[in-house]
Amino acid sequence: MKKFRCLALLLSCLLAVQCFFLPASAQMETTETLETLPTESADMTAQTADIPFGQVCIQKGCRTINSMSPLAGSERKLDTALSAFLYETTTDTVVYAYNPDMKVHPGTLAKIVMALIVIENCNMDDVVTVTEGIQSYVPMGVNKVQSESLKSNEQLKVKDLLYALLLINANDAAVALAHHVSGTTDAFLELMNARVKQMGCANTQFGNVSGLYTAESSSTARDMAIIVKTAIQNENFKEIFGAKSYTIPDTNLVQGRKEFKTQNYMIDDSTLQDFYDDRVTGGFASYYESYGASIVCTAESKNMNYIAVILGATRTFAENGWQPKVYGNFNEMSDLLDYAFSSFKVNRIIYDGMALSSFKVNGGECNVVGEAKVNVDSVVPEKAQMKNIQMNYTAVGGGLSAPIQKDQLIATLEVVYRNSVLTEVEVYAMCDVKPADKTGVVIHSVVKRSSGRGSGFLSVVGTICVIVLGAAIAYLAFNAYMRTRIRARRRKRRAQRRRNGGC
Repeated sequence: MKKFRCLALLLSCLLAVQCFFLPASAQMETTETLETLPTESADMTAQTADIPFGQVCIQKGCRTINSMSPLAGSERKLDTALSAFLYETTTDTVVYAYNPDMKVHPGTLAKIVMALIVIENCNMDDVVTVTEGIQSYVPMGVNKVQSESLKSNEQLKVKDLLYALLLINANDAAVALAHHVSGTTDAFLELMNARVKQMGCANTQFGNVSGLYTAESSSTARDMAIIVKTAIQNENFKEIFGAKSYTIPDTNLVQGRKEFKTQNYMIDDSTLQDFYDDRVTGGFASYYESYGASIVCTAESKNMNYIAVILGATRTFAENGWQPKVYGNFNEMSDLLDYAFSSFKVNRIIYDGMALSSFKVNGGECNVVGEAKVNVDSVVPEKAQMKNIQMNYTAVGGGLSAPIQKDQLIATLEVVYRNSVLTEVEVYAMCDVKPADKTGVVIHSVVKRSSGRGSGFLSVVGTICVIVLGAAIAYLAFNAYMRTRIRARRRKRRAQRRRNGGC
């Protein structure tokens, strides 16, 4: 048994020597870890072949909404709309885009920007005194407060005018608010155009505060999504944006105004039942004969939160000439939201503190395991399988060298699905990695240089060193074994002598 123990000891020593050398030589091969998960099955590909994917971003603003490509591209046509944009806000994912950067007249969607500026510059209970002669600014019969223009010198709260602005598209309310904030509509218009530029909307320009037709006015579906994303971060705006109805209290000049209801029929279940959608949380609709029907909506369901934009859809009328027969903007919005919620889901791909991969460390006593410091959710197709997600790692600086400190940034991770980047994540060290001892460093430097000319010779030298060191260890182990045998024999002789009377 002792013989076998010695042999086991010898083999263990040789294995330890081999492992001692291998980490150093492995540094020549790669400084980047690439993990490729299994590809999709033929059945999976067939199920999702109609959904092309592009680049999106989740983490840390590595890209912006301005430059994102959609998960589902322009292959999916709309019936009548000139452009459309579908954006999932919790994951910063552009899910669908159709002519997203085509310049289209925004119509009265301009009032969204106006409302945001008013809220940013006023208190909701501030009193507005209507400018004398305001009727001259408002075309007759066009979206007045409850079919009756505001009265000169009438006093209303900012909140009252904002509800009229966003629920019934009231142009007189727009003029009153512009005068209250800036003194003139022209001065307020400058604020609007400066604010959208501040948001990064390079393709948006407004020609007036009400959104009525002007040749100077233009925007895009992408820009409108950016505008709404910014606006709904304000709780006051969000509340009015999602309101179904409102009644202006009695004022100093007008009593008994009737309740008015939103013109966004997707959140009003009492006007046009055909378009009501309980997933829609807010929105604003616009129509003018010269630039068509448009709509923006926010909607949420199944852990997804969407901003959806439809611009320039058609609207046809019945024989009476005024009753709409086809509401192009609402039809298109309904189809777009149905597509969004039925075709996609949000999955958690990475958890905070999750061990991700092991990375080689040049000159280190061991490798280092990386972890994420955030939870990462991503929009993926409804039938997507998580096993088909790829994790592509790139070490910081092209490679890692000891020492490594815990929580040090060591790599970046691209999460890829169907050859498209879903997100980018920073990877941090889970533990410290100290430099290897002097012997390890010397041997590592020899192997490192072996990548050039004479690598075969140096490889042989390294092998010989391993053999010599192994032989030395084996000799020492054998010598120790023999000494143990000799001592055992001596003890046996002494015991025999004692039994024989001490002779």
